[in-house]
Amino acid sequence: MSSVLLLEYFHAHEPAYRTAPPSMLSEGRTMLLSVLEDLWSLPDIHVRVAVCEAAMAELSINPRSVVRAGNSQSLDELVDEVVTDSSDVDVVLTIAPETDGVLTSLAQNFRRRGFRFLGPRTEVVEACSDKWLTCELLRRRGLPTVPTELATNALRLAISADQKCVFKPRDGAGCEGIVSGKLKDVWAHLGKETTALQCSIIQPLVSGVPISVAMIGQGEGHSPLFLPASAQNVEWNDTGPNYLGGTIPASLSTPAQKELRELCHRIAWALQLEDGYVGVDMLFTDQEFLITDINPRLCTSYVGYRAATKHNLMTSMLQTSAGTRPAWQTPPLTFTCNGDVTTA
Repeated sequence: MSSVLLLEYFHAHEPAYRTAPPSMLSEGRTMLLSVLEDLWSLPDIHVRVAVCEAAMAELSINPRSVVRAGNSQSLDELVDEVVTDSSDVDVVLTIAPETDGVLTSLAQNFRRRGFRFLGPRTEVVEACSDKWLTCELLRRRGLPTVPTELATNALRLAISADQKCVFKPRDGAGCEGIVSGKLKDVWAHLGKETTALQCSIIQPLVSGVPISVAMIGQGEGHSPLFLPASAQNVEWNDTGPNYLGGTIPASLSTPAQKELRELCHRIAWALQLEDGYVGVDMLFTDQEFLITDINPRLCTSYVGYRAATKHNLMTSMLQTSAGTRPAWQTPPLTFTCNGDVTTA
């Protein structure tokens, strides 16, 4: 019997649990409970869940499955705590943001201790946790991206003062910290503060349909499992975007689907993806797909994908069904960040 340790950052790390934005806490909880349900339904899998004391009452998880994480102040302390109580664990699956190096630190910590960490290579996690490094990686591989510069080098994009643009934190997760508007207004909002600019990227606001695609590594020498494209439901307000969920599958023409499949293979090759879940965010313009972000982690879209197939996606994550191609339901479905699913 295999043993899996499931760790959702905001519900395992008490300082993060107490200070997390409500939207990220809600999304984290939805993903945690969805993954946990799928793992519990698998035969011959023993599941342990890292939970801090403050989150215990909210989650109502069977105490026998819980690895109690105390009030650890650092990620090193958190990992030390859960590892001490998880000597029988074979595989670690984390749900964590890239912000402040959290995801990279967890990957490094667990792998250094000899655990199989379900995720891309550590150097890929590190590169894709920084939007500027992600852009440079994609450019070196000749992959199409939205024009991007460090905020301190905004003039290189030749954006006029009245042109709309988007500023993003280099280590941002989801829509947190993204600011959009006319360049002159965004400059005024940021106050041209050097530290903030050095930690941000800038992109022109490009018109297009927001699309995301997920892929799951299937082991060395095997092509990843590519999941159907999802049309993202993104609501833009006066200052930035708000991600609300999506629709699976996205409505794309046959030529566009073929182009997307080819692009996904190129992305997987660039990432050397053998393990873990990766979400790729794109804009579909009139001419092509432009990559906007790569998330080297489990994403909120998982709650939609699991509802769109009878196949348990955790078997693909654990590679106990490597090579199996799930059947996807024909009518599109719409999912929210809270896990609500309706037929579109």
